[in-house]
Amino acid sequence: MAATSSKPVFDGATLSPKLKPKADQDAVSLPIGKTGGGLDRAYKHAAGKSNTYAPEVVDMIYHMSRQGVFDDGQVSAFVEAKLMAERDLARQIPAATWDQLVFLSANLTRLVIDPYREKCDSRAVIGPGRPRPLFLAWPIVFGQVDFARLPEALPGHIARAAAQGDLAITVAADLPRDSTWTASTIIEVDAGSEPVDLATAAAVQITPGPGGWVDAGQTQRTIEAVHRSTDAQIPVGVVVPVERVGAIVDATVGLGIDFYVCDGQWTGSDRPTEIFPELGAAPRLEVLTETVERLRWHCQEEHIQVIYRGGIRGGADAGKAHCLGATAVTLGLAAVIGMGFKITRIDNEKSLIESLAKSRDSDEVQSMVYNFAKSIVTEVTMLARACGKSSVANMEPEDLRALTIDTSAATGIPLAGRDACFRDRADLNVDDPGVPPVAAGHE
Repeated sequence: MAATSSKPVFDGATLSPKLKPKADQDAVSLPIGKTGGGLDRAYKHAAGKSNTYAPEVVDMIYHMSRQGVFDDGQVSAFVEAKLMAERDLARQIPAATWDQLVFLSANLTRLVIDPYREKCDSRAVIGPGRPRPLFLAWPIVFGQVDFARLPEALPGHIARAAAQGDLAITVAADLPRDSTWTASTIIEVDAGSEPVDLATAAAVQITPGPGGWVDAGQTQRTIEAVHRSTDAQIPVGVVVPVERVGAIVDATVGLGIDFYVCDGQWTGSDRPTEIFPELGAAPRLEVLTETVERLRWHCQEEHIQVIYRGGIRGGADAGKAHCLGATAVTLGLAAVIGMGFKITRIDNEKSLIESLAKSRDSDEVQSMVYNFAKSIVTEVTMLARACGKSSVANMEPEDLRALTIDTSAATGIPLAGRDACFRDRADLNVDDPGVPPVAAGHE
């Protein structure tokens, strides 16, 4: 007498790779290419050729159409598992990322500018009130990478690309620089420390101390030391972590600050120690929104510039940051990847550094970094024109819509289709000794 097989248990795992199969060993997840025969080879070749028909979708269709494998009860169980999995997927809300913001094109209703005749201004100025402000031909800064821990030649490649595009690069004060280093340099110093030789610095940014806190007196002494060293000629800024926005802006806005650097990857109490902080997690967009809100509360939005850094991958991300109030954006990991090295893995720093250690022609690498930055600014200006703006600096929150409630809450951008903003600005009224009371007109 033949042994009877037990009824398989379906878990709907073929619908998406994000759905983890159940621990039941009898569960049928039906992975791609596990049924044998030449059909699998052709099927695997076809999978993933379309955005609409991704491998998971093709997998589901293929297994739902199999004949002679399941009886009616098993087919019903599979379909039931599919419907249950789709119901669960609908509850998964994407995180607040750049991808959850979309542009609201002015050209959908009328052509507000002539994109063929009117040029789009992409220049940016940091610290316009200083005798030697930082001029950027494009609103781009290279940084958010520990250049001291990269292969020795790579920082020089990025610096030369920055010089070619009339951009800037952010480095630590002790990073070795030779005579070929002609790019505008933003020197990063710690709060409370004595700045080193700043003769070649185009700007200085002060990093908070342990825990991400900034002591006003300590920061004031550092600012005064920088001014003494540079004759108060160049801009001075402060780095703002995600969790310390209100405290830092309130403590330093009256100290003669020229700009703030909003770090969307500094999400903990201490400064990130990774070479590429962007590998750790998605950026926190609210740091940019909260900084602009605090500056607006202090009536300093027009006088103090904001540089955003964290997860900028291309022109669309940069354009969205400009809409939220950034004067310039920082390219970190994306610029390193754009060097043109054949990088096969970026999921950990070790494998990425091994790829970057391979020798490449310096002129070729420089050209690739420059082309990447140029492509970004080209995309930004195209988006600015589509929004009816003749200058990147004129991009504003009204040019965006959010796709999720979480993104609307983080950025203050209205939700698409509802024109409702879910951001709670009650934090501007907190009763805290370090936060001044809200005055009339500052709501």
